Amino acid sequence: MVTFRQTCSLACLLLGAGMAQADLPRSSGILEFGPDNTLFLADAASGAIHAYTLPAGGTPPEQDTAFNLLDVDALVAEAIGATGRIVYSDLAVHPVTRAAYVSLTATVAGELAHKVAVITPDGGVSDLDLAALEASQFSIDDGPDPAVSFWRDIPAPSLTVTDLDYVDGELFVAGISTGEFASTLRRVPYPFDGSAGSTSIEMYHAAHDQNETRAPIRAMTVVELDGAPTVVAAYTCTPLVTVPVDSLTDGAHVFGKTVAELGYGNTPLDVVPFAVGNRQGGVDNYVLVVNREMDADLIALGELATAAAAPGLTEPVPYLGATSGVTTVPLPLSGVVHVADQDAQFLLGLRRDLDTGAMELVSFRKGAFFRLSDFISEYNFPDYAYASGEASDGLRMFQNMLKADEGFPGQIRQ
Repeated sequence: MVTFRQTCSLACLLLGAGMAQADLPRSSGILEFGPDNTLFLADAASGAIHAYTLPAGGTPPEQDTAFNLLDVDALVAEAIGATGRIVYSDLAVHPVTRAAYVSLTATVAGELAHKVAVITPDGGVSDLDLAALEASQFSIDDGPDPAVSFWRDIPAPSLTVTDLDYVDGELFVAGISTGEFASTLRRVPYPFDGSAGSTSIEMYHAAHDQNETRAPIRAMTVVELDGAPTVVAAYTCTPLVTVPVDSLTDGAHVFGKTVAELGYGNTPLDVVPFAVGNRQGGVDNYVLVVNREMDADLIALGELATAAAAPGLTEPVPYLGATSGVTTVPLPLSGVVHVADQDAQFLLGLRRDLDTGAMELVSFRKGAFFRLSDFISEYNFPDYAYASGEASDGLRMFQNMLKADEGFPGQIRQ
């Protein structure tokens, strides 16, 4: 059985022994798509970010198609020849083909292997041959001390890169460094030319009632708030912070604005911006904060812009568990490991089934944010009849749409 801690520990041991292999990762990490069919892969063990050029080609699907894969472990194990436990690190969706790219670590032929699996809605899985791809690397030379560890066996270098976001010719890289203010946000031009800007980040944590400089950003995105490119960053336990991109100059120390305290005892997993069509024929924009220990937080982009223009939080929350700041809507995304924006209709989620333990790759329709087949309710009984009237007709049509999404067309009710 391979765990994330074992993966990082072994990879960091190999790093110390100098057993490097060009262009191949020695740990699986964050994924991000860039321009011209580029896939970025963070490799904490090597202190590097790999940029792989994917094969040319690929066409958009004819229609938005939901994923309904309820045992990804079995599909991946067969495709890559894995034995034992598979550890999943991140999920990204190809911007053209809409295939899912999943970074993972598994035991293959008796050795630890760091892979990227490409998965399609029909259950097709292929092992992306990283060794055959044209690649370039950016090396991080001020990563954390490998002699430092957390909770006995989590090496500090595993936090060298905690998230990536590509925007307008730059790769934004969150993580920690060896500096006095360990929490670091880098701006790396792409194509890589060896240059980068590095900014240390400080923020006020309302649940802890202190300024923090060590804890890294765990998940982030870059969006425009009132026309200004802004980093929206989520930290453990769970402050939400905005940082104007213009303030991220090389060597600067920046104090981010805390716009929300979302709850304690939680690690944010993803911050996902997305758009969804509304009933008026327009588009509504949101940011979704996906959490490990709590429900997900949905935030309207306009609400986030208003909060970013206000003074921000400067006082502690009144009691443990209290929330404060920007208005959020809780979403029932239990068991989710990672979420990505799939297409105009769906968000894509990698999640663990809480009953069976199976890893699933499933789509959530935007605007609904749940899967009807997760529940047995009044509507499922064969003698249930929808009431007459416009509201009931709307509910029936909505549920029929979700049934079709989730692979149950035979249960559609007329």
